[in-house]
Amino acid sequence: MFKIISHTADIGIEVEAVDWEQLFKEAARGWKALVFEDSSIQGKENKPVNLEAQTVEELLVDWLNELNYFLTVHFWVFDKVLNLRISQTGEKGWKLQAEVSGEPYNQDRHYIYFDIKAVTFHQLQIRYDNGKLKTRIFFDI
Repeated sequence: MFKIISHTADIGIEVEAVDWEQLFKEAARGWKALVFEDSSIQGKENKPVNLEAQTVEELLVDWLNELNYFLTVHFWVFDKVLNLRISQTGEKGWKLQAEVSGEPYNQDRHYIYFDIKAVTFHQLQIRYDNGKLKTRIFFDI
């Protein structure tokens, strides 16, 4: 589950999930809802994503920045997460391996509602609450 929240000069989402994979998938769905609202996106192509970070919060920011990078640099529109695996690599950090689907950006079909400049660390904290992982993520717009 995700919920859109408003903040001065930024916009954010609250994400709730039962495990790490679901948290990252829901965060991706929230990012997509902010950026594309209800644009029709088809999963015509698949792309791999492999990331490593020192903390799970850094990994989450890197994950969403990667989806944003696909759009802003490669003009490629994220549709959904096909496969996702998150693992802790001992004391050295966290690793994400994923495959996402999407398609090339088409201005006739894809309306960009919020142009996200970057995912921020502002108030980012992932916590357990009543058996669920919860976090807020703010985006610089």
